[in-house]
Amino acid sequence: MDDVKTIAALATEFWKVLRTLERAAENVPDASKARLQAQARYAAGRLDAILSERGMSVLGFDGRTFEVNLPVSAVNADDFSDEEGLVIERTLEPAVVADMVPVVTGKVFLARSEANASRD
Repeated sequence: MDDVKTIAALATEFWKVLRTLERAAENVPDASKARLQAQARYAAGRLDAILSERGMSVLGFDGRTFEVNLPVSAVNADDFSDEEGLVIERTLEPAVVADMVPVVTGKVFLARSEANASRD
């Protein structure tokens, strides 16, 4: 099981580097943008393929409705009085799942859904 945890830790860090590369690609001149975006897509595909060979996957939750049964912890959960009408604004760290079992719990930042934005 230690190998799975090590791979999951590496996958988490690689995922974070990929997100940084994607954000950086948005701020470079157009001549470099397409190349950086292609490199990020290729690296993300390789990560998914390598993890898949081991029955693992890395999961992001951006834009998804927040549910208590998701393998994530919300860093700003105390900002809300209830759990209804919340969406995941962004994934800070992904969850890593092996054979349908969470190995690493993700970290997310929550927001009110637009329909419920006026409640707090």
